[in-house]
Amino acid sequence: MVMTTTFPERLYASRDLPAGDRPFITIAIPHYKHRRYLELVLESVFAQDYDGLEIVVSNDQSPDDSDAVIPEVLRRTGRPFRYYSQSQNLGYDGNVRFCLAVAQGRYVMLLGNDDALGGPQTISQIAAALTDLHFPAVAFTNYSDWASGEVTQRALNTQNLGSGPATAVRFFRSFSFVAGLIFDQAATRQHETDRWDQSIYYQIYLASRIIASGGVLAALDINAVRKDVRIDGQHVFNYAVKWANAPWSFQPRHTGMESVIRVTVDAIAPLLPHNQRSQVIRQIVQQILTITYPYWLMEYRRVANWSFAVGVAREMWPGKLLAEYSKLTTSDRRKLWLWYLAATAGGLLLPRRLFARLQKQLAARIRRVAQEKR
Repeated sequence: MVMTTTFPERLYASRDLPAGDRPFITIAIPHYKHRRYLELVLESVFAQDYDGLEIVVSNDQSPDDSDAVIPEVLRRTGRPFRYYSQSQNLGYDGNVRFCLAVAQGRYVMLLGNDDALGGPQTISQIAAALTDLHFPAVAFTNYSDWASGEVTQRALNTQNLGSGPATAVRFFRSFSFVAGLIFDQAATRQHETDRWDQSIYYQIYLASRIIASGGVLAALDINAVRKDVRIDGQHVFNYAVKWANAPWSFQPRHTGMESVIRVTVDAIAPLLPHNQRSQVIRQIVQQILTITYPYWLMEYRRVANWSFAVGVAREMWPGKLLAEYSKLTTSDRRKLWLWYLAATAGGLLLPRRLFARLQKQLAARIRRVAQEKR
């Protein structure tokens, strides 16, 4: 059941557009800690050559001096903005929902507090593309690494990709990286729910639900985001730092892949006839087991060690993973067991150097097949 949440507003500082004006795009930044990184991110927003935007920052009770510093940084620019300081910690998903709810633009572009915009013309390019594509409901963009400049091209062309459950199933993995995702603000309100506030993947649920319900998805071939801003050569604490040189242990390791499956299934399956749900659940889980899961087995072998990857495999054991999906037929369960066994063997036994050579080619091919399949 979809619900709309009423948030207790804590507007700390603001500058509005002239009366009667509505921004076309809201840049929405859910913020927690990392104030110095946020300042650098905001510089990239202030540099935009596009006037029809507003900035929303929601500080989720950061244990730093964000409230003392960031409002003054925003005031000095002359840009329309609203800075919220939450009275209680909403958590990542709750803060994303809050930003989407209070945005006043026709579109909302989510941006991490350590992910900068790609260049001064980024928002102008996005606004033009959204207009040319006749105002899709959801869009995703490309992004690059701040340090290396390497581009992740999740959008191969600027085009509409369709709508409906099949499109949502085909593209849900494109929504895992939150920065550079763009939502029609009215659609976010229509499909808002607090059901997945502890998932850390609310944006996947929301995008998949909007598309499955008939909203058009667009790919924008624009390098809109420079991810993982660095200051003095350091980036925000992440999994690679957390698990570097982890001690050997075969204990189950939670990575969030089961959460991705859970939110995606809930976004799409309830909109389908009962006799189609097993197939769709299998397709969602199969994508994770075929593409996402082997990558993370290899990545944790690199970052931590082989035993850590075995722990990831234990957490993804189909007997546990599939237990909550009662709509799966026996045939589809068997297929997923086979996919799991094959992916686990490859992810744990394939030489890492060989995988590294094949990875980019495989990723590019997967995106090409998905975006050319119309």
